[in-house]
Amino acid sequence: MGSKTILVTGATDGIGLATARKLKSLGHNIIIHGRNEKKIETVLAELGGDSFRADFSNLDEVKTMALNILKKYKKIDVLINNAGVFKTSKPKTDDGYDLRYVVNTFAPYILTKKLLPILKKGRVINLSSAAQSSVDFEAMLGKVEMNDFEAYAQSKLAITMWSRHMGNKLGSDGPVVIAVNPASLLATKMVKEGFNTPGNDINKGVDKLISLSLDSEHAAHSGDYYDNDHNCYALPQADGLDDEKAKKIVEFIEQL
Repeated sequence: MGSKTILVTGATDGIGLATARKLKSLGHNIIIHGRNEKKIETVLAELGGDSFRADFSNLDEVKTMALNILKKYKKIDVLINNAGVFKTSKPKTDDGYDLRYVVNTFAPYILTKKLLPILKKGRVINLSSAAQSSVDFEAMLGKVEMNDFEAYAQSKLAITMWSRHMGNKLGSDGPVVIAVNPASLLATKMVKEGFNTPGNDINKGVDKLISLSLDSEHAAHSGDYYDNDHNCYALPQADGLDDEKAKKIVEFIEQL
C-alpha cells in the first residue's frame, strides 16, 4: 500500500489523536491539526511530522490554514475531518452563527473545498454521528436557541448531507468522500463531558476510520454514509437524503 500523507483535524485529543497514533505506527506521514499550540507541541514531540493550527470556530483561520497547506504540499492522500464540538459555553460565534454548525459543518467543508486540488484521487473521511436531526436553517443562522445535543445532531446531519452532495458532484473527478458514524459513545473527552459516561473502546472507531481511509473496498462509496454501530453502509436520517436541502446547505457555506 505504501506510505500515505494523511491530515487529521482535531488530532490533539480523543479519536483524532488515537487515529493519528495508529496511522503513525503503520508508517504513514501524519499532519496534525489542533487549536491549542501547547497540545500540538506535545503531540508533535510524540509523533513527529507536521502541524497546522487553526480555531475552527473562526473561518478566516480555517482559510488561512488551507492556504498554508497548499503552499507546502502538492499532494495529500487522506483528509480526516475529525475536529468537532459538542458542549460549549459560547453557543454563538462573533458573526452570530451557531458555533456547533461552524465547527462541525462549515469549517470542514471550507477546508475540504480549498484542498481539493491536492486531494485529487484521495479520500475525505468526515466524522458524522448516530445523533442526526433535521437541519433547521434558522437555527444554523443562530436565530433559534438549541440545547447542546440538538445543535450537535443537526450539525452532524448537515456534514453527512454535504458529504453526499460533494461525493456525488465530484464523482470520479475528485477524492472519495465518505461520512461515518465511528460508533456511539466512544471513550473520548467529548463523550465524558457530554454524557457523563466513560465510554466504549475507542479502537472500534479508530480502526474503522483507518479502514475507510485506506482500504480499496471503500473506493466505490463516495457520497455514502457508514454506520459503525451496525458495521455497514446505511441511510442517514431521512432528511439527509433531501438533495435540494443539501444543495442549499452547500450554497450557504459557499457564500461564507
